[in-house]
Amino acid sequence: MTAILITGGRIIDPSRGLDEVGDLFIIDGVVQDQNHSCPDLSHCTSIDARGKVVAPGFTDLHTHLREPGYEYKET
Repeated sequence: MTAILITGGRIIDPSRGLDEVGDLFIIDGVVQDQNHSCPDLSHCTSIDARGKVVAPGFTDLHTHLREPGYEYKET
């Protein structure tokens, strides 16, 4: 089990209309709870996100997927 506690970040989730500062508790890559502490801190990785944005994954919409060996086309 991998447990991560992200604390103090600005949580933005457009799907839920969420934009607030808080904590996220994640187990095995799944958000379990918001503004909750890790029950056993010895088994929990803590990340200080103060001053940072915590949001669902971003996608680079301007990506050029090329065949290997054509690096010169990556302009």
